[in-house]
Amino acid sequence: MMFKQSLLYACILALAGLLSLSTVATSLASNKETLVIGMQDFTVSLDPAKAYEVTSWGMMTQLYERLINFEGDDFTHPEPELAESWEIQDDGKTWMFHIRKGILFSSGNPVNADAVVFSLRRAVRLENEPSWVLTQFGITEKSITKLDDYTVQIVLDQQYAPTLFLSCLTTFVGSIIDPKVVMEHDQDGDMGSAWLEQHSAGTGPFVLDQREQTEPVQYILTANERYWKDKSEFRKIIVKRMQEPLEQAISLERGDIDIAWNLQPDQAKRLKGNPTIQIAESLTFRLIYLSMNLDYAPFQSSEVRNAIRYAIDYDGIIDYILQGAGIKAQTFIPKGWLGHNPAMPYSRDLKKVKQLLSVAGYPDGFEVELACLNFLPWIDVAMKVKSDLRSAGINVKIRPMNATQLYEEVIAPRNFQMYLWEWLPDFVDPDSNAKVFAHCDSIADDATVKMMAWEAKYMDLERSKLVEQAARESDREKREELYQQITDNVLNDGPFAFLYASIKQYGIRTEVSNIIPYPSMLWSMFPPLK
Repeated sequence: MMFKQSLLYACILALAGLLSLSTVATSLASNKETLVIGMQDFTVSLDPAKAYEVTSWGMMTQLYERLINFEGDDFTHPEPELAESWEIQDDGKTWMFHIRKGILFSSGNPVNADAVVFSLRRAVRLENEPSWVLTQFGITEKSITKLDDYTVQIVLDQQYAPTLFLSCLTTFVGSIIDPKVVMEHDQDGDMGSAWLEQHSAGTGPFVLDQREQTEPVQYILTANERYWKDKSEFRKIIVKRMQEPLEQAISLERGDIDIAWNLQPDQAKRLKGNPTIQIAESLTFRLIYLSMNLDYAPFQSSEVRNAIRYAIDYDGIIDYILQGAGIKAQTFIPKGWLGHNPAMPYSRDLKKVKQLLSVAGYPDGFEVELACLNFLPWIDVAMKVKSDLRSAGINVKIRPMNATQLYEEVIAPRNFQMYLWEWLPDFVDPDSNAKVFAHCDSIADDATVKMMAWEAKYMDLERSKLVEQAARESDREKREELYQQITDNVLNDGPFAFLYASIKQYGIRTEVSNIIPYPSMLWSMFPPLK
């Protein structure tokens, strides 16, 4: 995830969480047909070709659909959505998508090949931040063509793993929008982008009816009467901006809202004792990790890097600081993904830590600075790491700062010894995380791939080639073997200590029934609320 995503996610886990639920519920907080949600909101754009924030994507799950999507919590096999089928030509890079007939946009205009070509070309032409999810495959406007009224061809620059390309099409930059409605509101060549900030033009179960951007900020979504799947029992969703989790908790207890979306672990624990409230949970793909800069002399030793990993009390962080709102995750491909490596070799072992430090030439430890965010739970996690490392003779100086400072002053310029941060992938494919944590073929400022491995100056040409090979491998078993090899390498030698994957907790009034959180969720892949 690029900085904008990660920065916003450091502050929120917002409406995307809402969309991790499948429900046929009814709400009694306002009336039986209206659902009221309190959430933090940092939405910048609601144009699918422009939106690059967690709250935007969450909202758009209700408004738009893609050619394909993931069904439930199975993130290994993309399923048909607006496309009923697809095939790859023998060259491995030419794809044909067959569009379902009879689907209408909320305006009543038909979904067809013209709409698909327009939507994807528009995303490429506007060149907004998320466009790279498509253009990384060499896609241009010319490579997206209409073969007939319900068939679209997309030509890539080379063969890629099929699930990699398909996974990228499930992201919101691949949303199909109504070309007629959008172009009726074109302003100076923006292809309707300004209009889409206040309106929607999709096929999703809801329509954006109102977006208030002044206090009190709120969104009103109304049911799409032309929705082609099972219709929601909710006729309206009201999303109220509540930046403080405590405000959400209080409003939930009073019955002013049906769902509180940004509860802290202590609030969730307290609300569990309220008979009018249920606490739901879902595992996210949000990874919290420590990064060690190989420019700093001690971290040039793999023994020191492993010593750091063995010094950390992972269970203590999860049980006491997060109060159970996380699971151990020591490799970078999440549980439930192709290529997930379940290995958990690291647990607190001070005897092993001292042995490793002695072998590395640091029998008395060393001093190190740890940069982190200056709010909870980040400060508490950093303090726990400091305490854990102190027991091993490693003295940690914590440098707290806000998210903008942490990224712009520490991470981006690679001006750190250690930092504590998080990663949320851009799409549900192992390549999204492998490119980040394992690919670095140059540590120069002008390197082609400049992600977390590059930031830590963790260069390895052979490993980087394996990452590139895995992205192109069409054989599923061979691809999985490559990711096992890559994750093993980073697990045993890398500059990262993966602390945990977070669990999202949210409070729901008991009057809202049949809300079922899926066990493993990502912001852009949730089924629409029903």
